[in-house]
Amino acid sequence: MAASAKHRLGFREKLGLYALALMLIGAALLGYLWFALDRYESNTPESSVRRYLQETSAGQWETILRDAEADLSPLDRPEDYTAWLTEVYAGLPEEYTLVRTSGGEGQTYALMDGSREVSLLILTPAPAESGRSWQVRTLAGPLPPVEILAPEGCTVQVNGTPLGSEYRTGSQAAAGYESLPQGYEAPQAEAYRIEGLLMEPEITAVTANGSAYAVAAPTEGEVRTVSVTAPVPEAQAGEYWAAAEQAAKTYAAFISSDAGRGELNALLLPGTKFWQAMQEFYNGWYIDHTGYGYENLQRLSLTSAGENAFTAELSFDYLVYRGAREYRYPSRYRLDFLKTANGWKAVRIATL
Repeated sequence: MAASAKHRLGFREKLGLYALALMLIGAALLGYLWFALDRYESNTPESSVRRYLQETSAGQWETILRDAEADLSPLDRPEDYTAWLTEVYAGLPEEYTLVRTSGGEGQTYALMDGSREVSLLILTPAPAESGRSWQVRTLAGPLPPVEILAPEGCTVQVNGTPLGSEYRTGSQAAAGYESLPQGYEAPQAEAYRIEGLLMEPEITAVTANGSAYAVAAPTEGEVRTVSVTAPVPEAQAGEYWAAAEQAAKTYAAFISSDAGRGELNALLLPGTKFWQAMQEFYNGWYIDHTGYGYENLQRLSLTSAGENAFTAELSFDYLVYRGAREYRYPSRYRLDFLKTANGWKAVRIATL
């Protein structure tokens, strides 16, 4: 009888152990399934975008910058890129819509706030070691190429990085001096070209002793051009301004028939496109008047494209009198000069 009870007790123990084993296996399977489901849900495209937006909002840039590394030019500053992302997603509501616009290995989604497209997002498979399924990046179309013309010998910097020889494309005539007549030598500029920038660049230039050059804003177009000009030494500024003011005033007076063509020609470089235009210009249409004058002269900027070339920008009010009546014409000019054997001559006078 005792042996039978002992036998039954052993059977119950085995049954309990078996049941416990099944419970442990079931719990393990449930845990694994839960983990797999959680990982799946956390790595769907929607969840990946949600995590990306949370990281952007919190300023957690490490992963975002690593994923965007291939998009950024070596000259792009990471802080400019993250500032742009912050601006793009500022004020994004919790409720937004993802609209898939393309598929394949790289999936593209439009992130919509109602009917407004906030951004385009591209999702690409993440490296296996990252523990994520998707890398998320905000699509930013690269800016048009930028061509920079700078005086020889200066150091051009884009976002604080000096441009090396890999960006240099050669030498050419400085801006404003591209088509000089035969016999005149144009000041030369070093030409650089940068491509693939995502963010608007900060372009600076310095002399060998650290003095800053003037950098014009980029022109608009398929290729944007930036002109760099050198500061004018103070000892020469008076001479340059005198030539510029005389040419600008004579040009304004010529337009109103108060200066002769010969007076203007004496200040111009012969044979240029501007000189030719002045030979063909008819000023006899101007209204009859009894006098003229100038007021409110302002010297705006003075820069140099080399030892023998400078550009001045100035403005004044040009006054025309008809008896007791006064007519006032605000005038603003940019003048490019070249030094010749006969002194400084205006290559071009542009009305701004």
